[in-house]
Amino acid sequence: MTETTLREPDWFELYPEQGDALEAGRQWTAVMADLQTAGTIADANGHTVRRLIEFRVQYWRAAKHVAEHGTILAGNKRAKIGQWNPYWSAMQHADARIVVLEAKLGLDPLSRGKATKVQRGKKKARAADAYLKPRAD
Repeated sequence: MTETTLREPDWFELYPEQGDALEAGRQWTAVMADLQTAGTIADANGHTVRRLIEFRVQYWRAAKHVAEHGTILAGNKRAKIGQWNPYWSAMQHADARIVVLEAKLGLDPLSRGKATKVQRGKKKARAADAYLKPRAD
């Protein structure tokens, strides 16, 4: 594998809330570990990795809000009709982008096999193998 200059962005500069910056750091570490294991880290993936992290943070933030307030927000007292929580829509959009970006990077199980070479283990002999061998009569 070649040496890469892919560096972690300064999340605290990008995100004003410390919780978001910490989550971005955790996500970066997890994604880079997966890419390292797969052997697919490349400088060309830097922008894609950064976008993936940003969408994961947006998803995390939106999911937290939806968990606290629900998918339907209390409506106007006169209308007595609830309104869709806009964070629900943001969460769905972030999820769709995450799926696409993970596939591009070979992080999801389906595309992982296409991005990396399958490591085959040594075949172990089993008792059934001897039983099924043809007999020499």
